[in-house]
Order: sequence, then C-alpha cells, then structure tokens
Amino acid sequence: MVVKIKLIALIFFIFFANNTYSAQKFQIIRDAEIELFLYKLIKSTFEGSKNQNFYPRLVLSSEYNAFVTGSNIIYINTGLINKSNSLSEIQAVLAHEIGHLALNHYSTRLVNAKKSSKYSKLATLAGLAMSAEGKLNTNSAVALMIGSSDLAKKSLLQFSRIQEQQADKFALDQMMKKKISLTGLEKFLTNLVNEELTNSNTATNYYRTHPFAKQRLEQVKKYKLQYQNVSIKEQKVSINENVISLEYIKNKIKSYNIDPYEIIRNLENKNDFLSNYSQLIALYRIGKYKLAFNKFSLIKNEYIDYPFFYELKGHIHFKEGKFNNAILEYQKALLTFQEVFTPSTDLIKFSLIKTYLQTNKKADLNKSIFLLEELLLNNSNWSYLWRLLSKASGKLNKKGVAYIALAEEALIKKNFIKAKKYIDLANKQATLPPSYKLRGSDILARIKANE
Repeated sequence: MVVKIKLIALIFFIFFANNTYSAQKFQIIRDAEIELFLYKLIKSTFEGSKNQNFYPRLVLSSEYNAFVTGSNIIYINTGLINKSNSLSEIQAVLAHEIGHLALNHYSTRLVNAKKSSKYSKLATLAGLAMSAEGKLNTNSAVALMIGSSDLAKKSLLQFSRIQEQQADKFALDQMMKKKISLTGLEKFLTNLVNEELTNSNTATNYYRTHPFAKQRLEQVKKYKLQYQNVSIKEQKVSINENVISLEYIKNKIKSYNIDPYEIIRNLENKNDFLSNYSQLIALYRIGKYKLAFNKFSLIKNEYIDYPFFYELKGHIHFKEGKFNNAILEYQKALLTFQEVFTPSTDLIKFSLIKTYLQTNKKADLNKSIFLLEELLLNNSNWSYLWRLLSKASGKLNKKGVAYIALAEEALIKKNFIKAKKYIDLANKQATLPPSYKLRGSDILARIKANE
C-alpha cells in the first residue's frame, strides 16, 4: 500500500533558484515494494564500500527530478519514474545524485554558503515532524529556501555548476563501469536541448545550477563513442526471482494517485494483468473489498510467491476488520521475503504491529512489543513507533515502559518538559525493567545536552 506522508513542519536548507524566498511542500510516499525496486536500481548503478548504502524515498511530484540533501537518502520524484522510458534513464539520474553524495558536494556547499553569509539571509533549521493521517512518522523531505542577495547567489551558482559537471562525469563513469546503457539519458537530454531552444530565457539561463543540456548531451555522446565496443544492454530488476518491469511500478503509482472511479470506468472491460491490478487497487480504495479479492484470482499467477501481493491482501483484510486474516497475510509476506532490505520489511512489520494492536489479545500485544523493540533499533527517530509501544505497554499494564516510550516521543519532538515529566512518572513504577530505567537516564542526559 502506498502511504502518503504529509509534511507538517519544514526543514530548511539553502537552495539556489530565484531571488525571492520560496518554499515547496513535498509529500513522501512510503511503499515497501517501490522502495525495494528503487533500492535495487541504486545498487545496480553504484556499488560502494560495505558500509556505504543509499536509500530511496519516493516524492509525490510530477517534476522529472531527483535530489539529495546530504544524508544517505535519495529523494526520487514520481515524475521521474512516470516520464522515463527505460530503467537506464532513471539509473542515469540516480548516478548523478549519488555523485553529489560520493563527492561530498553537500558539505562543500555548506562551507561556501557560510563564506557568503554576509550577502544573504541564511535559512534556519525548523522542527521536523511527519505523519500519515496521524499514523506514521518517518525521515523525510525538505522545503528549500534561498538567500536574497544577487551577489551571493551569483557566486554560489557558479560554484554549483562545477559540482553539477563533476556529478555528471561521476555518473557517466559509473554507468560505463556497470555497463548501463546511455541511450535513455541521450534521448532525455536531446528532448531537453530542444526545449531549451524553444524556451530560451537570458535571465533563467544566467541563474542556472546545472550545465546546459547541449553541453551535457555532447559529453554523453563522447562517452558513447569511447565505449562503443562495450557490450551494453538494459538491466532488469528482480524480486523473489520475478522480473519487475518499470511499467508495473508506473502502473502502481498511477493506481494509488488518480481517481479510483476513473480507473474502474476506463478499465472495466480490460483483462490484462496491469489493468486487473489497477482495478484491484481502485476497488480496495473505494471499499469494495470482496470485488478486490475477486481480482486477485486474475493476477496471483503473474508473480510466483510474491510478498507484496500478500502484503496487499493484508491491507484489504485490515480495512475489512478481519484482523486475524490480515496477520496471516503479513506473516506470509515476511516469510516469503527473500531480499536483504530492512526498510521494506520494517514497513510490513509496521502494518503487522498495527494489526496486533487491533485484536487486543494479550499474546498479540506481546508480539507487537517484540516487533516494536526490534524496529526501534534501526528507527529510533520514528516517533510514532514510540507512541505505539506506549499504547501496547499500557494495555498490558506495563506503565513504566509506556511512560519511557512517551518520553522518547516527546524528546524527538523537542518537548523537553513533557519528556522529563514522563521520566518522573516512569521512575515511580516499581516494575520498571532495568533496561528501560537506564533508557530514562539516557533521555535525561540527552535533554541536558540539548538545553
């Protein structure tokens, strides 16, 4: 299931676009299947050191774009996926963004921004809180702000163009190393060249961060000539030994983001796999759960032992209120999952946790706590997990653990007074486990450091 994440509070960085203050809101889509698909594309594009991994986040935006903000997260617009004609086209953009991270451009930009601070009003860091209709918190997107000084901007833009050229070269070197076709990138840049010729604007061109498309296209052609004897073919993405096409991922994104009634109306008489899958999602979205399950019989044999079909069945059962059935489907999804990619399994486990909490059975509540503690090892800043841990612990009368979990949530949200209050309440509980008592002391130390 695609989960839309709404940006409540914004985190600001310097960006170089025009001479007024502006902010753009982004919606993050958390989807286990799409994130795994994109992660596999990233891994096929760049193989860093053992401890160097880059993770995707899907941004709901029609713009053909991807961007990075200095962490190991690559933000990928739905527009990039929907407008690409091949996997290699997406891989070229990913390689470019990886280039910025691998070449440490983000840190260099911050240094350069500090040097230019006397000319511009620097953006400040704001609190970041994410929620999916009150149900899901995660690391996230950004709104980008700029300084107002023309002089500072001119200097930074010139510096940025050099970085973009370096990232382009890094991408081309990486693609040749991995024997990824440059045809998709060449087609895209050719279209961009034609667009620039049609819409030439002196002011816009002056304040560009990227090199002109014509210059970039020439560089691609040079690489193609240099490596024309290298055997290159389009790569494929496989999940559980099933080949997952770009068209399938595009179809899934579309199915969750356009009017479900329009999907049903337009595809009512079509019986191919992608049409049936779109109709299944549309029926699920409008609450026609029995009809949605009927569609499963038409798609189930397309992919063998596919975890994300089990996950979708779990989502439908959850909406029906058939929580025991949903638990079984989520467990099947986890059991059949053959990939080593924890963000995807974490999202499935998150759905399983929510379902355990709905049954109110003691055994299920204990299972939910076990999974929550497991997820929090790698997602300690996911504040809603702490809220769920508090809820599950409270139902089992583990009040001390519940208070510590609420203190962690308050700390993430920078509410230090509330965090201290919950620590005090937790310490009054005679049954507070030693590990959580120690966590309470750690929270107080972090509060003191922040203050």
